[in-house]
Amino acid sequence: MNFDVKPASDYHLPDLVTWLNQGFEGYFVPIHFNAGQFLSMVRKDGIDLNSSRTLLADGTPSGVALIARRGWTSRLAAMGISAPMRGKGAGTWFMKELIREACERGERETVLEVIEQNAPAVALYKKSGFEIVRRLVGFERSAKSPTSAAKSGDFALLEEIDIRTVSNLVSYFGLPDLPWQLSGESIAQTNPPARAYKNGLAYAIISNPTAEHVVVWTVLVEPEARGKNLGVQMLKNVIANHPGKTWHVPAIFPEEFTKLFEQVGFVKEELSQWQMRLILQIESQ
Repeated sequence: MNFDVKPASDYHLPDLVTWLNQGFEGYFVPIHFNAGQFLSMVRKDGIDLNSSRTLLADGTPSGVALIARRGWTSRLAAMGISAPMRGKGAGTWFMKELIREACERGERETVLEVIEQNAPAVALYKKSGFEIVRRLVGFERSAKSPTSAAKSGDFALLEEIDIRTVSNLVSYFGLPDLPWQLSGESIAQTNPPARAYKNGLAYAIISNPTAEHVVVWTVLVEPEARGKNLGVQMLKNVIANHPGKTWHVPAIFPEEFTKLFEQVGFVKEELSQWQMRLILQIESQ
């Protein structure tokens, strides 16, 4: 069988979405994109369709790899191989080609996240040279959980601010190796009806709070104020400001955040991810 690749930008959007969904058929967790979700991911995650690739097996589209790029770093944002091609070396061949092209573009590193419990995918990425940076975890808080603001005075200080302001602070004060989706650059692509809040030197960004389920996208405390439980107070106040909601934290948060969320009544989800990184070997010119 002969494998080849073509730029994803060579194909129509509906075809790309169809092939990506086919690549995730029977996946470890259900994943299905529509055109709107696909375009939102492309915008927020900085996916470059010119660098993204469609895998061809004997000329037939059989997989998709979405590549996001920022400076000298690229990210494998999604990769799916159609069911008939699995177990036939397509994934290994595809990864080698993607890494070769990243080196050819002059990138210094490439990153990805993979579900920890998805053993075949983890094995593929390790075989391709990726190393684990950290575990990423998610949480959920039931709408029935007790809700209370930290203090009435703190609650009064809760101020809605521009999402862009918080994204700039995340870029400046956040961990230098945050997962791609939590980086300041990604957060800056979040738009209303999502909201950003400030409470003293603590900040948070959440999804549309009028929805039944609300996602926490960012929690940040400026360095000089850390160690004073301000992150916990911030989350309590935000939740109290929007009662009766079910709250989610996607499994893209570093495991170091566990204590923060558990103190506010969140329960850790069973599935977790590995944040992985590959240092690329650039040949000298």
